[in-house]
Amino acid sequence: MRLPKIVCVVGATAAGKTSLGIEIAKVFDGEVISVDSRQVYRGMSIGTAKPEGVWEEDSIEIGSVDQLFGARKRFVVEGVVHWGIDLVDPDEEYSVSQFKDYAEEKIADIVARGKLPILVGGTGLWVQAVVENLDLASVPADPDLRAELDQKRLGDLFHEYKQLDPEGAESIDRKNKRRLVRALEVTKVTGVPFSQQRSRGERQYDVLQIGVKVDREALYERINHRVDVMIAQGLVDEVRGLKNQYGCEIPSMTGIGYRQLCGFLEGEEKLSDAIEELKRDTRHYAKRQLSWFRRDESIVWVEDQERALELVRQWM
Repeated sequence: MRLPKIVCVVGATAAGKTSLGIEIAKVFDGEVISVDSRQVYRGMSIGTAKPEGVWEEDSIEIGSVDQLFGARKRFVVEGVVHWGIDLVDPDEEYSVSQFKDYAEEKIADIVARGKLPILVGGTGLWVQAVVENLDLASVPADPDLRAELDQKRLGDLFHEYKQLDPEGAESIDRKNKRRLVRALEVTKVTGVPFSQQRSRGERQYDVLQIGVKVDREALYERINHRVDVMIAQGLVDEVRGLKNQYGCEIPSMTGIGYRQLCGFLEGEEKLSDAIEELKRDTRHYAKRQLSWFRRDESIVWVEDQERALELVRQWM
């Protein structure tokens, strides 16, 4: 049986994944699925670099489930339908397992309509979960252990995690306390390093993975410029509104762009220092993203759109 074809566009933040994904979709009649663990949150737009688009009502087939429950909303960017954006409120949890289920459903829907699914994003584990059909073991929370870990400082949590799971420590966001606590919790409860608790199932798709390659110095310049643009677009006000409504302790607010400005809004540092911290942390995040993706030898790295389009054309 022929496997459904999907394209994945991956790479570091600010590398140009979004524009490439849109171009591929335009040329090959595709729809984009965003693979970004922050763009799933409503109201978090500037800090997550959501593309500018409009919400439209999807067409509904006669007799479909959607006809009974109302029209689906779809996000359209430059004429290209995007999925995976604004799925939950900022105070809701959203896991890689939930995304995998969502992505598989959307891929099936896109393929059934004769279009090409294009996964675009830099959340490496989420991409891997779909591409390699990971079996993501669900470990229930241990409230007592979690409370104990929550009392520890970030640096101590990361040091402990690095001792127990060196491989996982290479890619985890060491300043994201929620993720560190969860990784340690799972590792301690099961006795198995968190990074090793993902077994691969039978592949479900014929996948072409394209990595967007950018010179590191140029990438860092793009990141610094992007942060300046975000500030000019009103990122501080976006974070202030979220802080007033949800506080700064919810999981979504621990992401890059939000935790730094929360520090400023809570009077812990000057705005200029928070902005420089945001730029630095984003550069560090980009470095971790590249380390993650470069471990996958199936990714073809390209420096321009024409090369990427030719790859897709040959593969199709």
